[in-house]
Parts: sequence; C-alpha cells; structure tokens
Amino acid sequence: MLSLSFKMIFPVRQMLAGVTAQMTFFYIFILLIAGEGSLGAQSVQTGHYAPGWNGNLKAGMMAPDPGFYMQSTTMFFNARKFKDGSGDTASSDETDYVLSALALVWRPDFKLFGGDYQAVVTPAFGNLSGIPVLIDGEPQDAPVGFTDMFFSPIGLGWHWSEFHLVTALGAFAPTGKYDFGESDNTGLGFWTVMPFTLGTFRTQRGIFEDLPLLATGGVFYEIHSNQQGRDFRPGDSFTFEWSLGLEFTERTSFGLSGFFYRQVNDPSGSDAVPVDKYRSNGIGLTLSQAIGPVNLNLRGYQDFDVRNGPEGTLVYFDIAWGWPKNKND
Repeated sequence: MLSLSFKMIFPVRQMLAGVTAQMTFFYIFILLIAGEGSLGAQSVQTGHYAPGWNGNLKAGMMAPDPGFYMQSTTMFFNARKFKDGSGDTASSDETDYVLSALALVWRPDFKLFGGDYQAVVTPAFGNLSGIPVLIDGEPQDAPVGFTDMFFSPIGLGWHWSEFHLVTALGAFAPTGKYDFGESDNTGLGFWTVMPFTLGTFRTQRGIFEDLPLLATGGVFYEIHSNQQGRDFRPGDSFTFEWSLGLEFTERTSFGLSGFFYRQVNDPSGSDAVPVDKYRSNGIGLTLSQAIGPVNLNLRGYQDFDVRNGPEGTLVYFDIAWGWPKNKND
C-alpha cells in the first residue's frame, strides 16, 4: 500500500503528454527532429510528440488521489550529426534545441468505465522552426515563443495490485506562429490527434521483496492534418517507450529507458515528395527523486540508427508537484 507521502509526490507522473505524456501524456513534447530548417519545410516532417517524454519508471501510474497537479518539463537536444535517408552522415554541424512545457492536470473524484478520470492541457514555449539555438557553440537568432499546445480532454487510469494502466486521447493544436516558407515560425502549422496508452508493472515478490521492480511501456500514435499554406499532410508517427528499473526507496527510483520512433506511412497531398521515412531509436537512464512534496526526474538518451534526422543526445528534466485531495478527508 502506498504511503500518503508517496501518493502526494508521485501522482503528477502521468501522461500529459506527455506526456501527456496523460502527462503528457507528455506531457508535451514537441521536438522538430526533421532536421535543419529547410528540410522541415519540405517533405521530411515529423510529428509533435518527442520520444522519451514519458520515459520515467512510473509513467503508467495515474494520480491515486483527486486533485490538481502540475509538471514542468524542459527538453534539451544536442545533435552532433544529421543523417540522411540511408543513415549516412549528411552534416556534422553540432546543433542544440530547447523546449519547455507546463502540464496542468485536473483529476476530479470521478470514474468512467471503472477508471479514474483526468484532463490535461499543456502550453509549451520554444522553437519548432528547425533553427537551433546554437551551431557549433555559436548562438543563433532562433525564433522563440509559444508553440503548439497539447491537450487531452479524456484520460482514464486503472489500478490493480501490481499493474497500473492509463489510456487517453490527446491532440496538439497549431497555436504557435506558422507561415509556410517563413523562418520565424514557432509552431508546425498542423493539428495532430494522438491516442496513447501507458502501463506500469510494480512487484515486490521474490528477489524484488526489498527492491521493487518497475517496468513501464507506452504506445503513442499520431495522425496529422494538412499543413497550413500547402497541400501536404505529414505521414503518421508511431512511438514506443519503455523503462525498466528498481525502486530503491518510496522516493527514489533508477533504471534504463528507451524509445522506438517511426514514420508509419508516406506524406500525402499534391505538395508531398517521396522521401525515405524518418526514424530514430534511443537508449539511456532515468532517475526519479522526491524532495518534500516535489518529484524530480532526470533522464537522458543517446539516439542511434537515425534516418532523415539529427542524431545526438536528448535530455529531459521534470519538476512535478500538486495539491491532492485525500479521499479519506
């Protein structure tokens, strides 16, 4: 049985995105992995969700108590190479990208189909233009501002003795500035609908009696609309995230995390040009630590086997807190 102190700090670890993750279910999560700006404006266009956004070990656990929760996520991506459609290095310029998002989670005392209900909205601040903030350490005049916003009007969470499940329907709205062909865009110029589900297995049986085992998996599927200013609809995107580790104390967990990110089908529309599909894989570490009522998570990934995108190191830092209403009050 989770202690009250634990229930007060880890609830916000849901998807926003997002995070959803719903944290972000999350949790948001916008990363232009389409590469250097010109490509992003042509036929190589990724979706909104950034792989690894929900990579913590308890991402499949919805808040156990009703209340209002918040999670701040900052994403930093250092790309050291740009890979073409065959996996060969097309550029060795070192580029850096930054994005921040704040997930606002409402978890009322309400159930639907036996699952706890929650709703999420996640405004984000950053740059989706494809122009990095740094190139080989030199600052760039990258546009920065409010970008596309994630929201999830419905998310449901179920809890069993050793397994927790969250499933939700979310979307990204084109709230960031976007004008086709311009270099000062902060959004991607299209809608994305994203159903997703996350499950977390936690056991203290056998050899894990003293150090509980945590295993989490998440599936995210993005369906995009036409991009503003042209007859072009990006191909659907699929992301699978996983994490495996141990709970050293009620407030500390550590383990491995990874993702599998793919473009599912070709873009469509009269302005679409056939290109090799983008893809990326990542593996890294995830660490969660609670301090008082605040839950911190740091995770980093090295991506590999990239096609039509930048390859490098992806780092996330989460700060989560909330105001739970204990059901026993």
